[in-house]
Amino acid sequence: MTAPIRLTSTTRDVLSVLRQAAREEVPVYGLEICKITGLGSGTVYPILTRLERVGWVRAYWEEAGDDSRGPRRRMYELTGEGRAQAAHLERPNRGLRLGWQQ
Repeated sequence: MTAPIRLTSTTRDVLSVLRQAAREEVPVYGLEICKITGLGSGTVYPILTRLERVGWVRAYWEEAGDDSRGPRRRMYELTGEGRAQAAHLERPNRGLRLGWQQ
């Protein structure tokens, strides 16, 4: 059993973005989550760290050749357990849209 995690509105917003990314079958990086949710990096990254610690999120570094425009990004995606837990917590989407959707 995983350790309990505080499910604040900001945690739910981050989980909502991660769930949408899982539906689209694409990973998402931290600053992208910040842009989509409107939350600051000082809020988003600690949430991602906690979610990773309890096993809901898997983080990995982007491959070096994936983006030649800048440094590698740390990518995040829900684990199987994270998807199951987030599905129970889903609330109506407050209009958050992933950046690649028009």
